[in-house]
Amino acid sequence: MLGGIMYDPEKGKARRLSLGITVKELADRIGCSTQAVYQWERGERRPSLTTFVVIAHHLGIPIASLVEQAGGDENSARAIQLAEIHRIAKEKNDER
Repeated sequence: MLGGIMYDPEKGKARRLSLGITVKELADRIGCSTQAVYQWERGERRPSLTTFVVIAHHLGIPIASLVEQAGGDENSARAIQLAEIHRIAKEKNDER
């Protein structure tokens, strides 16, 4: 659980595979172990909100694309929006 946001392991894995990125490549890009990526993709663990944002960034998709459709609530929607704003601001800052 990420403050009400649930990471969807199937969506993350499907996107990674569609991009032709290996587990090791994704792990290297986001700065974690391959074991962690495997555990997220099997649904054994969930990434932190910060890591969730980084995964979406490196997969080139909006954060909402990696969220399980579990009814959601207003706080979940706000958390997703704030995380997306954070990712965009970081990208802009990195461009400088």
